[in-house]
Amino acid sequence: MGDIYHSNGPVSTDHSHKIEELENSKQFQDAIGLIREQMKNNLQWNVFRSFGIICAILSLVLLRFAAIPLILLVVGLYYWPQYKKRKALFGDRIRSNDEIYLDDILSPVLKEVFPQASIKEDGSIPSEALTHLCPRSTDFLCFKQLSFHDDKELTVSNLYAHHTETRQRTSNGHTRTEHVEVTDFCGQVFFLNLPIHFSGHLRVVPTKKSFLFNREINGDYPGARGNEVQIETEDIRNNENYNIYCTDELSARKFLTPKMLEWFDRQISQNAMCVFLKDKKLFISLYTDRYIFPTPQKPEDIDQLSLVTEYHKLCRELALIKEITAIFEGEAS
Repeated sequence: MGDIYHSNGPVSTDHSHKIEELENSKQFQDAIGLIREQMKNNLQWNVFRSFGIICAILSLVLLRFAAIPLILLVVGLYYWPQYKKRKALFGDRIRSNDEIYLDDILSPVLKEVFPQASIKEDGSIPSEALTHLCPRSTDFLCFKQLSFHDDKELTVSNLYAHHTETRQRTSNGHTRTEHVEVTDFCGQVFFLNLPIHFSGHLRVVPTKKSFLFNREINGDYPGARGNEVQIETEDIRNNENYNIYCTDELSARKFLTPKMLEWFDRQISQNAMCVFLKDKKLFISLYTDRYIFPTPQKPEDIDQLSLVTEYHKLCRELALIKEITAIFEGEAS
């Protein structure tokens, strides 16, 4: 898959020196001050705007039409000068902190390590894969999608998936209906092409133990459905950690080598992982309860922005990607 699988690993002394040189260059030192100022201005503006909207609504509720002159006065004396300051700071295009961090910090570091790779704020995962990876979810948010553009088209994306439940809550003798957003998934989805053609599709889903009788249950994932059959393996440990469903048992058993089953057992017993394979496209969801490449959200974090620091963060994420996908490098035979 390129540099990530070199024997010295993703952390390279040459890359580190290049990143340090880039960070110490006059061009970057001139730029980083503006980057920090723009990002902190965005944070301040978001607070000011939210506070202003709340105050305007309260004023209209309490004072009705009498509040309009007061609102216009505050806008003219305070918000308009702040807006003009933002226009002067950003120029023709005001960018969000996500855009600034992605374009001016993360992308330059990524290009030094993987010149052919790219990262974008908006992600895209096929809907069929999402329905298998997060079967309870109705809404999906994919973002910070890293594409390596290698021979396997390896791609990694953050994913937040949820569904809405209607619940009845009783308080002081009164029952009211609430619509609650329930998180189903928070983590990463890895997808790549395997150098094989798999007939039909295969699902590997984690199992849980029921509270009563400690029996194995599927949890959030459905059992065999449609023309699927469940694959039983000889290793009892495997059957305790996950279930395997497929539409073509012959292709499935060819794919499920002892090495592959051992990998599934190790990964799924340690992580909330689900696997979906169709044709040659493999999808792996990993519930990490965190996101890769998060945009700094506090002024002090923005002040600490550094290409070298981001490089080491990138290397840690690359190590995770390598751990999850390395076993599939040789799946041609």
